[in-house]
Amino acid sequence: MPLRSEIAEQPAVIAALVDRAGEAERLGARLASVAHVTFAARGSSDNAATFGKYVFESVAGIITSSAAPSLVTRYGAPPVYRGGAVIGISQSGAAPDVRAVVAAARRVSALTIAITNEERSALAKAARHTYLLRCGRERAVAATKTFTASCVALALLASAAARARRRAPLSFDGLVDAVAEAAARDRDAARLARRIGAARTLIVLGRGYAYAIALEAALKIKELARVWAEPYSSADFAHGPRTLLERGTPVLVVSSRGALAAEARAVVTAVRRRGASVYAITDDERLASRADDAILLEAKVAEPLAPIALVVAAQLVAANVALRHGRDPERPAGLSKVTRTL
Repeated sequence: MPLRSEIAEQPAVIAALVDRAGEAERLGARLASVAHVTFAARGSSDNAATFGKYVFESVAGIITSSAAPSLVTRYGAPPVYRGGAVIGISQSGAAPDVRAVVAAARRVSALTIAITNEERSALAKAARHTYLLRCGRERAVAATKTFTASCVALALLASAAARARRRAPLSFDGLVDAVAEAAARDRDAARLARRIGAARTLIVLGRGYAYAIALEAALKIKELARVWAEPYSSADFAHGPRTLLERGTPVLVVSSRGALAAEARAVVTAVRRRGASVYAITDDERLASRADDAILLEAKVAEPLAPIALVVAAQLVAANVALRHGRDPERPAGLSKVTRTL
């Protein structure tokens, strides 16, 4: 069962990345002098880029943006990347549109970095620098270890750039333990999946550093269970989409201790008041106590990195929701391991 085994491999994959932090230090020193960073990615890698936006802007103080690949591949009108950096993220390195953005940036002498699991990939060849995830082969169709590894790689790069800019770097203490704890919570994930039941729609909420995890959790539930999981920033959800709520609508909240904890608790209370069934993946005991059911992680880790553990628990929830719907999470319908868009 590749999916289950690859979820279980994530603590070791992340530990190895953190042990090789010297690679990030060298690239981070180069990033410290750029005016802006543009991320080019698709799918799960794009969700990792959203996480990267939060850590680069908050930790390193570098403004980021998301590339619009069609400007390069379809319109022939690439923006001016000169003076900045472009980071292409692709587990396989085979995404043609991501490669095209990186190649366009390199032609105008922008700093280009490929974050990938494939050393000989087209993306690695297009970029000036390659940051290899070294996850080992990922056989499951749904990305798990390459997603978390991409998030950790981005956090390491942002932390290294911060250090070079004389800003406070991130502490990675406790991260591996937190991910290991999350990877061992399959029984809790199965319980949460039973509570969610056979619902055909699901709302997933997160904000701040956890917003990217809401996006990724929803994507995994769509991929594996064929359930229409709709992700929102909890702030955006208040601007209209909350009218979607009906009695019994399942809502999954991903949130951690820290700056947004009180707001997340208030969201859980408000959503339940409207009759929704609220479930949580969190390390905040007070938030967990307000939900109808929750996976409560106990390991302590810095707030910007806590979502990396939360998403591992969310991967298990997605796999178990798939089983509740009679789907095989190892064989998601209509998907292949590598998706090529141009």
